[in-house]
Amino acid sequence: MAAFSALGGSAYSLVWLHQEQESAPLPREAVWSETAPLVVVDAGHGGHDGGAVSHGVIEKNLSLDIAIRLKKELQAAGLRVVMTRSSDCFLSLDERAALAGAHRADAFVSVHLNTDGEGSEAEGIETYFAENKGLSARLLAPTEGAKEQADESGAEFAKVVQRLVCGTTRAENRGIKARDYAVVARAACPAVLVECGFITSASESVRLKKEGYRDQIANGIARGVVLFLQARGEQGS
Repeated sequence: MAAFSALGGSAYSLVWLHQEQESAPLPREAVWSETAPLVVVDAGHGGHDGGAVSHGVIEKNLSLDIAIRLKKELQAAGLRVVMTRSSDCFLSLDERAALAGAHRADAFVSVHLNTDGEGSEAEGIETYFAENKGLSARLLAPTEGAKEQADESGAEFAKVVQRLVCGTTRAENRGIKARDYAVVARAACPAVLVECGFITSASESVRLKKEGYRDQIANGIARGVVLFLQARGEQGS
């Protein structure tokens, strides 16, 4: 894994990340001192697996739309990006997670939409991380140090992504949660799954149908990814 850090002498740390203002500008040019980190962006569901359906929203379509917007935001910040899917196709959870190891990724983000039963007014964004990385993920991690970080930094990654995406969208902050979902538990790098809102909520589904709001979601997630990777690069330098 190549070393990387922010230019301009900024001393990022994971402690600092929790104090970072949500309005911090997302870098719009390459800011990495060496090879830019690589992020795998996973659009949930796809193909015959449509995911949840509610209020005229099909999860697989909206997750892909947000993932594509996220890819553009990350690339604008100088990061390299690999998509698990760029069209309406199906991949297994193992195939998605395996891309992190195959590309020696530095971070993995899976994009989903949430549900809570028809008629529910539950709203907000929540971010999941795996508390226990699977053996395959640890074996596929590119270095010994990366193996340790893949196990230990998932919660920190989730915290900063959750903070920044909620700050950008002003959505209800439902916090971070530890769940050993296969797609994040088997990824050989720090990995999070972001539930970007409840399509079962009449009001939130209206917001999610708006391109401008989906841009805000993508921008907030991207800002969290960038700050996390900058901090991780500073720690490893």
